[in-house]
Amino acid sequence: MKNYLTRYWAYIPLILTIIFIPLDLIKFSNTQFWGTIVLRDVLVYAFGWQMLGCGVGHLCFGNTVAEYIGWNKDDPFQFEVGLADLGMGVLGIMCSNFNGYFWLASIVMAAIFGFGCAIGHIKQIVKNKNFNPGNAGFVLWWDIFLPITLIVFGIIYLMHQ
Repeated sequence: MKNYLTRYWAYIPLILTIIFIPLDLIKFSNTQFWGTIVLRDVLVYAFGWQMLGCGVGHLCFGNTVAEYIGWNKDDPFQFEVGLADLGMGVLGIMCSNFNGYFWLASIVMAAIFGFGCAIGHIKQIVKNKNFNPGNAGFVLWWDIFLPITLIVFGIIYLMHQ
């Protein structure tokens, strides 16, 4: 089981998002605009829970995460990345209770961090030939796809206001 969690943990927020968007669309479609429902779920599950999981990973299982990404073990930077991830995770989860400019600030944070991480991953691929799954796999594509998704649904949400 540990082997599966180590390999596939990054997919959990995507799976939660895929499960909860249709459920919430059915549950709230009579009272809320569909774009609001989708944006909230992406912020909470795809961003919030993802970053919370990343924070716990970097803080509690730093050497395993370092190996997955292709970083050096026992790097003290893991602690700082873990705290940043944890903070963003709390921010994303708080989006379940707040909206408006709070969501906009969360989207900006997610986009800057996600695109910045993607640039870092690409630099590691080019410079160090780092094709580890945590650098060149799903995580790289998620770091690009999630901010784009948030920006698109953020625009849809703002246009509906």
